[in-house]
Amino acid sequence: MTIEAVKKKFIIELTAGTVVLSAVAAAVFRFLIPGWYFAWFPLIPVFFFLFGLLYIYLFAFGCMLGPGKIAMTYLVGKVLKLVLSIFVLLFYGFVIGKDVVSFVAAFIVFYFAFLFFETRFFLRFEAKLKLSKQANNEKITVHSNDTAAVAGGSDAHAESGNRR
Repeated sequence: MTIEAVKKKFIIELTAGTVVLSAVAAAVFRFLIPGWYFAWFPLIPVFFFLFGLLYIYLFAFGCMLGPGKIAMTYLVGKVLKLVLSIFVLLFYGFVIGKDVVSFVAAFIVFYFAFLFFETRFFLRFEAKLKLSKQANNEKITVHSNDTAAVAGGSDAHAESGNRR
């Protein structure tokens, strides 16, 4: 699976997840706990969607650096998300200051929902990557054994005592 295919799949799933989660959260705020709805609510899904886009492009850049950089890219993305989230929460609390409890509660729900989504997505990506590496290694091993057998260098000749 190419990184372009991974990016496309991630963006599609990110968009669908953002729309569904936003609709559910807006419905909960509007109908179940209307006193908690606040004017800044739509900015929370926008923040996480934009960060998701940044994250997949950061991840693609990490993949271009090499397969050994994927885990580091994932961790850098998580730390960056945590730091930016803290800044957003602090900014909202100190500058906007309206409905802080509602904002923080909604933000935390979105934070963990997107954390779960991103972690699940990239764990599946890593599993597929390992399977493809394993399949490539098996092809190389099978190919190498076939070449050795044709060339007469197989271990069967060495074990039977036939040495050339």
